[in-house]
Amino acid sequence: MSQVLIGNDFWKQRKDNVLLPIYWRETEVSNHHVGVAGTSGAGKTHWIRQFVTNMPDDVEIDIFDCHGDIEIPGAQSVLFSEATRYGFNPLVLNSDPHYGGVRRAVNDVIEAINSTSRRLGENQEGVLRHLLTDTYIAREINPENPRTWARREATQAEIRQMIEAQDWESFFRVYPTLPDVIRLAKRKLKALWMGIDDEDKGSHALSAFDDFCRSMNAITQLRTKLAKSKAKDDGDLDALQKRMEAAKMKALETHATFLNSMETGREFEDAMKYSSKDVLLSVITRLDNLNATGAFNPNPPPFGNARIRRYILKPMAQSEDELKMFVRFRMRAIIREMMQRGESGGKLRRLIVLDESKKFNDEDGSNPINVIVNEMRKFGLAILLAGQSPAHFSSDFIKNAGTLLLLNLATADWNEAARKLKIEVDDLKYLKPLETGAVRMLEKGKAAAFRRVQFG
Repeated sequence: MSQVLIGNDFWKQRKDNVLLPIYWRETEVSNHHVGVAGTSGAGKTHWIRQFVTNMPDDVEIDIFDCHGDIEIPGAQSVLFSEATRYGFNPLVLNSDPHYGGVRRAVNDVIEAINSTSRRLGENQEGVLRHLLTDTYIAREINPENPRTWARREATQAEIRQMIEAQDWESFFRVYPTLPDVIRLAKRKLKALWMGIDDEDKGSHALSAFDDFCRSMNAITQLRTKLAKSKAKDDGDLDALQKRMEAAKMKALETHATFLNSMETGREFEDAMKYSSKDVLLSVITRLDNLNATGAFNPNPPPFGNARIRRYILKPMAQSEDELKMFVRFRMRAIIREMMQRGESGGKLRRLIVLDESKKFNDEDGSNPINVIVNEMRKFGLAILLAGQSPAHFSSDFIKNAGTLLLLNLATADWNEAARKLKIEVDDLKYLKPLETGAVRMLEKGKAAAFRRVQFG
């Protein structure tokens, strides 16, 4: 049985001079989600190590280390930076027809971008959704056909070698990457700006068709007017008839040119999807910036078969937006993997460790942290969330976490923390760094309440 010694019951030790140990036991808590809150230097990293090193040997652990200081014996550590170029290709698909596919992958990319301080506008989101989908289709990956979803991942070096060798057969057997999306977007922008693609012929054809419709409408209106007045004006009618015939001939010619130039059958849809140069240019800018971060390079990190995977994200933490995109994207991928494995019967299979909770928490139900605490217990996925104050935890996390461990809190956080935890402010005043704390564990068959503990 896996267990962690939290400390001794404070009041039992103080009043009766009796040491009554308080343990966190994997089999006794109602769920395995853990929250640890305390100011800098209060011991959060110590408690992360305690929980991680005392997990059962068959539990996989993913540690997102924002400061680069969570060293765990036996962990496989990988540094993510512009120099190492390790990342995760966001266009790699989960090929399971129930939990994967093109639409989910597209949504994950959009949600990752929208988790930043600069959300996509409605038009930008629509254009990006089309670009991503069309990039898959260009690789003969059909959103409607799961049999086409299976490809293999390729590194930047492999992809470069395929292109240089013009090995298109191998190229079509690997997943597309962000640069592929950017290239497609720039081709669409070039077509809009310069009219060098087939869309310009379609545009001329539509303009001629509009002229024909306007001429026909004018004739209809004149005929109706003459019929009502019982007047006769063959001159105006003949002039309009000739104008309509000229417009009709032009429409026929331009439509014939357009139809003969069509290659994919998607030209009209493309013209509608990518009609705004400004929106398309803004999306290209966002994609270029996203690609420049390096977090989504197609160079998988060398974790191998390691049970404890430590993502060192200190270089990435200089940009909060970049950090949030990366962590949320990875958490969503892990959620899908665990759902695909099926229900665990209450057994813990995998633990995500995430420090700096303030950067990642909010009340949005689609936030992967809230998804994990609300829905993933039955699939064996838990999260250990650490931060400087429980005030930074979401309401869903506080309500559903099986364990909350409070260390020393800043005085400025007392009132908000007390309100969210529904405890007295006086109970927080007595927390001393590395000496005393408070813990609430939702244990089977027991009432849930905070207990003061003496550490050491």
